Amino acid sequence: MMDLVERGEFHVCGWAVDTTAADNDTDVGALYADFFDGDKHAVARTLAGNHPGWFGLSWYTENHERYGYLLGVEVDAAVEPPAGAEVKTLPPTQWAVASYPAGQDIMEAWTQFYFTDIPQAGWAPDDQYNLYFEYYPGDAHGNFQLWVPVVPALK
Repeated sequence: MMDLVERGEFHVCGWAVDTTAADNDTDVGALYADFFDGDKHAVARTLAGNHPGWFGLSWYTENHERYGYLLGVEVDAAVEPPAGAEVKTLPPTQWAVASYPAGQDIMEAWTQFYFTDIPQAGWAPDDQYNLYFEYYPGDAHGNFQLWVPVVPALK
């Protein structure tokens, strides 16, 4: 089931990797390992205004060939990112949101949600926005939500 959510501007701070679909598992897996096996997750929790949950934020850097992936937390606008981290600002928009159980294949979920569920509901991904994310309200390997900026589909 898909929900529509209006959300104002917010900020996510974390560590990022540039990758491709072919290298996604290796690159993003290494980012997660570095984040959770090292101290970056603990450092993220000390940042001003950090909220519960974890964000996996994606944006395309070269058409649909290369993309960035940032793992982090929601923070206050004025937060100073720690060494090697960056802050992404997400402008206000309308989001299509779907929830999934732990263990759901995330690539299959993204493909189904982005290319089938959103269009079937009469919406289209707002590709000009170019920021999409996974939100993990608890454990980063538990239940998750996918958030995609949307506009009404052209008829």
